[in-house]
Order: sequence, then structure tokens, then C-alpha cells
Amino acid sequence: MGGLRHGYHRAVPLYEFECGRCGARFEDLVRVGTETVECRECGAEGARRVYSPPAPEPRLVKTGGALRQQEARNAKLHSRTKQDFKAARRRAEARRKGPS
Repeated sequence: MGGLRHGYHRAVPLYEFECGRCGARFEDLVRVGTETVECRECGAEGARRVYSPPAPEPRLVKTGGALRQQEARNAKLHSRTKQDFKAARRRAEARRKGPS
């Protein structure tokens, strides 16, 4: 049962359907191989399953140029954050020591 939602005992695919009567398009969780269902909009029988292209793979790895740009932005942010922290620490130490 690993990876399946609570209440489902087998994998249930998400299909896209289109109603021939009203033209509504909708998605539905149905058994594998289901070709027609009742339309959610008008209630007509026979909304047909349509081809729904898969989503493109997410691009987790950036191109070389984009990666270098992101690394440069990260380095600037790191440097600025470190400077801000050191300045705040100096101010806190000066307040703790009080006027000399």
C-alpha cells in the first residue's frame, strides 16, 4: 500500500474528460481504462476521455550560466548578511559597555 492515498486500495489515475453536449472539460479519478463518465456540469452521460499531455519534467538543475548567476547572487547575499550581523554585534557590544 506504500505511496497510495488513505482509502484507495489500488492506484486510481486522474483522467481528463470532455462533454460532447455542453463542452465542459474536467478531471476525474476513475478506474484504469474508463472511457466515459457523467458530465459534472450538465449531467449528460458519455463525457469522453481526452488525451491530456503529461506535465514537463521540472528542471531542478540549472544551465551553467544560470547556475553561476545564482551562485553570484547567493555570495552577495551571504556577504551582505555577514556584514549586517557583524555591525549589529558591534552595536550590541557598544550598548553593553555603555558610554566610556
